[in-house]
Amino acid sequence: MKNGSAAAPGTRTIALSVDIASSPEAVWQAVSEGDRLANWFAPIASVEPGEGGAVTVGWAEGADWTSVISVWRPVEHLQLVDEPPAEAAAEGAVPMVLDYHLEPREGGTRVHLVNSGLSASKDWDDAFHMMTNGWRFFLWNLKHYLERHSGTGRNMISERPWVTGPREDVWDTIFGAEGLGMVPTRPGEAFSLRLDGGTALEGTTILSDRPWAFAGMVSSLNDGILHVELEGTGERWKMGVWISAYGVEEERCKRTGEALGRTISRLFPGQG
Repeated sequence: MKNGSAAAPGTRTIALSVDIASSPEAVWQAVSEGDRLANWFAPIASVEPGEGGAVTVGWAEGADWTSVISVWRPVEHLQLVDEPPAEAAAEGAVPMVLDYHLEPREGGTRVHLVNSGLSASKDWDDAFHMMTNGWRFFLWNLKHYLERHSGTGRNMISERPWVTGPREDVWDTIFGAEGLGMVPTRPGEAFSLRLDGGTALEGTTILSDRPWAFAGMVSSLNDGILHVELEGTGERWKMGVWISAYGVEEERCKRTGEALGRTISRLFPGQG
């Protein structure tokens, strides 16, 4: 894929592409401007533009990270680099690199994403799986944002409880009869979920990978997005439930957030 170099020994790469019915200029803005990034990627985002600048993103206050911009070719190529800690570098770890390549196509833009420098160690298998799911989802979300909600700010509704036990058990809790409800196993299939109090989340499945992640376009919330990540490991770990609302009145977002909070507190009591 257009990164121009072979993978470093002992590493692996995620390489994905998506076609977007939007101009290269609009796509470039979405990946290189903080307020646009916050509408499809991390809800906290800022950019210091240009080579040597930085992109900072986070999903919660105080839990952000910064990548250095090593390539800045507007409307063509953005490259971000995360250097390993000194101790890891001394043991042979290499930088993790994220490339966005934008290719003009008839009717829009093809985005090539390459995330390289990921460890090939077996200890990284779970992280690699989760990151691949994450990039599949976020590329789809970039496409959906630009084609359906371009120029509209996002209201992010979320819960990130601590949970315990195997992923399979947590999946059965969140998507069981006492939870949100069962989800389809294939993209394109319809889903119908309920939060406590009867709030409906209905739409079309985008990603369903038990027991790792589920994502869907929520037609009942003005084509918003539901994204559930079972992202942790160990005996106690974080699960993320994210609802992206676009063009939805503030009061409805507030009610949805309260319903989500009640649901998660009931399903995972004392795990806040």
